[in-house]
Amino acid sequence: MFGSSEQLEETSEVPPQTSEAPPQTSEAPPQTSEAGPSSPSFRPTSFPDHVAVLNMLLEDFKELQEGPEPAPKLINNVQSKLHRIRQFVGWMSQGNTNLGKLLFLGNIGRLRGWVKSLRTNKMSLTTTLHYLKNVRQFVVFIQETPPPSSCLSKTNLKRVVRELKASIKSWVRPVVLHQMRVKGKKDATMHSMKELQECRRLALVAIPKLLSQLEKHHTYLDQCSLFGYVTAYLASLYGHRLGVFLNMTDEQVSQAVYEPEGNDYLIKVEDHKTNESFGTAKLLLSDKEYGWFLAIIRLKRKWAKGVKLSKYVFHNTTFSADKNLTKYVKRAWSDMKLRGEATFTTLRTAVATFARDRHGEHSQERKTLARLMCHDTATSDKFYTMDLTMEQARRGRLLFEQAQKEGEESVTGTKKEEEVEEGEEDQDEEMEEEEEGDSDKKEEETAEVATSSKKKCTPSVTRSRSQKSCRVMLFPLSPHKALRMSPQKALRMSPEKLTHIIRVRRNRMVERRRK
Repeated sequence: MFGSSEQLEETSEVPPQTSEAPPQTSEAPPQTSEAGPSSPSFRPTSFPDHVAVLNMLLEDFKELQEGPEPAPKLINNVQSKLHRIRQFVGWMSQGNTNLGKLLFLGNIGRLRGWVKSLRTNKMSLTTTLHYLKNVRQFVVFIQETPPPSSCLSKTNLKRVVRELKASIKSWVRPVVLHQMRVKGKKDATMHSMKELQECRRLALVAIPKLLSQLEKHHTYLDQCSLFGYVTAYLASLYGHRLGVFLNMTDEQVSQAVYEPEGNDYLIKVEDHKTNESFGTAKLLLSDKEYGWFLAIIRLKRKWAKGVKLSKYVFHNTTFSADKNLTKYVKRAWSDMKLRGEATFTTLRTAVATFARDRHGEHSQERKTLARLMCHDTATSDKFYTMDLTMEQARRGRLLFEQAQKEGEESVTGTKKEEEVEEGEEDQDEEMEEEEEGDSDKKEEETAEVATSSKKKCTPSVTRSRSQKSCRVMLFPLSPHKALRMSPQKALRMSPEKLTHIIRVRRNRMVERRRK
């Protein structure tokens, strides 16, 4: 879609005339159109790689983003980020000279034209949002560490950053709606629970046959089928990402934790996407499932014939990490004659969705499953929870109807009249909680009056020395808990009402202690 990126290292061939440009060209010329003299549609633009300052800025920015020990995935992400920044710089620098002073970056009109061109292109909304965010990172980098040749003032840089932030903010709403549409399409084609169960059932039949065939005669097609069935089986159960299987090593399999009681093996994979948040990715395997991995490692050593072995369990013909596992899963899913097309992402989505719907959105069971599959529920719930299923919408409508039925009991089973009476005493609950940890000495200072259950209960009132407040005790009903209220209010109440209030507060105390 875009032109090829020029290499950053070509900084030695800098024309001397760029540093000796006429002074009248140091400022960006005024533009009659927000998009500049060219068409407002987004198109490939040439990065001015002859400017040494820009090359040095990009190289420093690249080193900052990659860090000391970048992973292959991070290197690819940084390359994509640099490509977007080069497109932006090429757009902004068109028709300008003396680019080493960076004054062309302060042209707000041309910046708005670039943003407008992003809106009219055929890229997805999330990709265009990445353009804006990456460019903002680069401008903030220049703002914090400007090169010595920069003549762009701090005020202009702040104005550019503010303009980019405003553009990003205006982009959020359509991006969220786009994500919702994508989520709706995923839900329409999501694998069912029966399909996941059928996948594991068929894999249990196919894997032993493939291992037996590979023991007799090795073919690359059978090897790919074996890897596809094994990873599809485990991905449909645990919902792990591709990286968990891709980075699983022979050493991690051999060092699996064995539990004699359940005859289980726990494999811990260290290198995966979310290891900073969740630590190692864990797979609990039965004795039969663990035997599959031991057989794969044994066959790999048999096929190598003196060639240097790969440390990864799933390997290719050169005995390095096989990065085509997704293709093998698709092929295995197709061989099982199951609906649709399966990838690690679609299987993970199905597993996470069923865990949420079956166990509840905020249940402890769902949190446990999320930790096992290294799944951040907070991230997915940002827009997943907005899209309600038919059953969830039906339950919500029922709650609305129940809330508007006059005279009916509420969800907690307490009538409205009782809730009004309880609400009059809610202000005293905080004082009750403060006194729960009081010693027995304070309780002895309270007078207790016991009356028979047949007669009306006569409350007695005393004052606490510490807070000088009144306390009413009804010994036959609640000998262990004091009821706080004014004596005049207590005397006006009937014994039945006092009994009800004590019962309600006692139940609240029990529920609070349980929590």
